[in-house]
Amino acid sequence: MPIESSTPKYAEIINALQRRIDRQVYRAGDLLPSEAQLTREFGASRSTVVRALEYLRQHGWVEGVQGKGRIVLERPASRLSELPRRVQVLLQADRHATLLNARRVAATVRIAAALACPVGAPLVARRYLLSLAGAAPFGLSTVFVSVDLAGATNEPPGGGFFVHIERGQAHRVVERLGARLASEGEAAVLGLERRRCLAVALLTVLDAADRPLLAVDAVLSRDVPELASSFTLA
Repeated sequence: MPIESSTPKYAEIINALQRRIDRQVYRAGDLLPSEAQLTREFGASRSTVVRALEYLRQHGWVEGVQGKGRIVLERPASRLSELPRRVQVLLQADRHATLLNARRVAATVRIAAALACPVGAPLVARRYLLSLAGAAPFGLSTVFVSVDLAGATNEPPGGGFFVHIERGQAHRVVERLGARLASEGEAAVLGLERRRCLAVALLTVLDAADRPLLAVDAVLSRDVPELASSFTLA
């Protein structure tokens, strides 16, 4: 997981090297640039570079080989079944949730940021009522994709909007959680009191080049603290 900070130099180096490994600029078995090369590239002292490389070694990103340098290690992929249950549910909504509607929409500021598209860009949105095993609904989820991905209609491509995950095209999912009061419509659909606090989840599914494939915006009738997580899928 990237280090969040005011970006001291060693953290900048760690984050940059992690991104390159995630994007396969450096593949498993490749040698990282030498300490001297990294020192020049980042304008850092050798001790700072060594500190960053030691962090990567301790966390399983690289391994030191005598006489060669640091070799990139294979990153273990998280299978969908190994992700938090809430993430699994949101990434498989087209399998078990009830579709409420599908329509063309313009990207809001929130969704445009998630999909790295202009505000107002045309998208297809499919809204689902979330429930499991016949239990009472516990949330609402909206899946947003570009019109190009959705095709000429509002229907998902063969296999569903989440086909990219099943085919291994999705590389990473970024989750952001927050909370807010339920709207009148949300409270009515979910059978909640008007002033009930809902958890808000925004997932962005990205490919190996960190290009967004789809976004999932959901409200859940549970209290969840604010946090952001990133999980490698492949």
